[in-house]
Amino acid sequence: MRRGLAALLLLLLHLRATGVARADDAADLAAITAAVPVCDAARAHCFGLQLHVVAGERGGFVVTPAWIAAQVATANKHFAALGVGFQLAGVDGLPASAAHIETRGQRNQLAAHLGGPVVHVFFIAKLADVDEPGAPVYGVTWRVPKDDRKYVIVAGNAFERTLAHELGHVFGLPHSEYAISIMNKTKRDQPPMDERRFADEELAAMKPTVAELVRHKVLAELKPAS
Repeated sequence: MRRGLAALLLLLLHLRATGVARADDAADLAAITAAVPVCDAARAHCFGLQLHVVAGERGGFVVTPAWIAAQVATANKHFAALGVGFQLAGVDGLPASAAHIETRGQRNQLAAHLGGPVVHVFFIAKLADVDEPGAPVYGVTWRVPKDDRKYVIVAGNAFERTLAHELGHVFGLPHSEYAISIMNKTKRDQPPMDERRFADEELAAMKPTVAELVRHKVLAELKPAS
């Protein structure tokens, strides 16, 4: 409890320093912390998610606690077959100036917030396609320039499965041609959306990547508190 209160205090001070703090910021961030589901302790691996949420221009954040919780819950559902789950490591706020990410340079600037053996996820309002101007894009897994570290950017208009899809990229998957796969971006009617998952071949491909990331301490285990 003391650790949680201390984290919120530090978070509020950070938000004030970046010019986005309001009287309700601590409560909003506490609501996100409370809403995000925990990793099932029975899973072989629980990895930490450090969330960075952009402030809205009129207060609050660009996405709601319930929206974030749905993204994480869906990711946990799809990674269950791999024995992997995700646990909140921390959450902080970013200024409203980061709401619209339109260029490669703006994506690169987010790397300044990276640190620790966790997956960093940035929740913003809108994300532009840097390769095909005008094309809709809901999420991206981005590499640190001249570095192997990856981080995830998810737009506020993203599908509920977008975070799970991007985490597939974090664990080495490319886009897919398997009809069942959530890594397949092709519009299709079958199988129904609620039946889509990682293909068995993709689950097999991710296993050695998970082991490598743990072995090289890129990701650390973060089991939920008992």
